[in-house]
Amino acid sequence: MVVVKFGGSSIGGMEQIDHFARQIAELKGRGLTPVVLHGGGPEITEEMKRCGLPVSKVAGLRITDDTTLQIAKSVLSRINDRVVVSLRKAGLKCIGVAGSEADTLVARKMPPVKVEGPNGSGEVDLGHVGEVIRTDPRLVNALCDKGFVPVVYSICADDAGMLMNVNADTAAAALAAGLGASDMVLVTEVPGVLRVFGDPGSTIGDIRESDLGPLTSSGILKDGMIPKVDACFIALRGGVGTAHIICGTTPNSIVDQLFSGKNTGTRLTL
Repeated sequence: MVVVKFGGSSIGGMEQIDHFARQIAELKGRGLTPVVLHGGGPEITEEMKRCGLPVSKVAGLRITDDTTLQIAKSVLSRINDRVVVSLRKAGLKCIGVAGSEADTLVARKMPPVKVEGPNGSGEVDLGHVGEVIRTDPRLVNALCDKGFVPVVYSICADDAGMLMNVNADTAAAALAAGLGASDMVLVTEVPGVLRVFGDPGSTIGDIRESDLGPLTSSGILKDGMIPKVDACFIALRGGVGTAHIICGTTPNSIVDQLFSGKNTGTRLTL
C-alpha cells in the first residue's frame, strides 16, 4: 500500500489532475494499492480573498474560525469531487472520504502557538485547527479490499464530533502509519529538499533521521520544507518503510520514483 499526498498547486493546478490520476491508475495496474490524500491550502486562501475575508497564519498554520472552517470544508470537498472524477476517467473505482468519516482520522485541538513580537512573547489560539491523535483504518482498508481508491481530505473530527482543519502533510503521515503503508509520497512544487534554494540540481537524494540536526543547523532545512520532512519522519517512526518528497509537475514522477529504480526526488528513511 502507498499513500500519495498532493495539493492543487503541487501538480501544476487543477488542469493537471487528470495526468495525476493516470499515474495513480498505473500504480494500481502495477500491483500497488494506492490511497490518495489531498490538501488545498492555496485554493482555500483564494476563496477567502474572493469572499473579502482576511487570511491569518501563525507559524505556517491557518487561524481557523467558524467561517474559515466552513470555507475550508467546502473547498476541500470540491477538490475531492474533482479528483474522484479524474480517477474515474482513468478507469478506477474511487470514493471520496473526509478524515472525519468513520473515525478515519481523529484529531484534537492544537494548543495555542507561542509567538514573539515587538512587545514580547505571547500565545495565539489557532481556532479549529487540529492534530491527529489516532487513526481507524478500517473504512479505508475495506474500500481498498473492494478495489476502490479512497480519496481522503483532511477535515477531521475530535472525539466529540467537532470538525477541525488538519495539515494535510501530517494527516497523510498519520494515515500512512495507521494503514501500515510501505511508502508515503509527498507531491510538492519542488524536486525535494534542496541544498541551494531555487536550484533543482542541488536536490538531496537521501535523508536519514541522523541527518536532520546538521541539515537544520546549517539552514538547508528551513521554512515550508520543515513540516514536510517532519511529516515524513512521523510516518517512518509509525512503521512506514520509505517516505518520498518529489515534484508533481515532473512528468510521471510518482511512477518513476516507485518503479524506475532511480531517485527523482528526496528519499527519507530511518
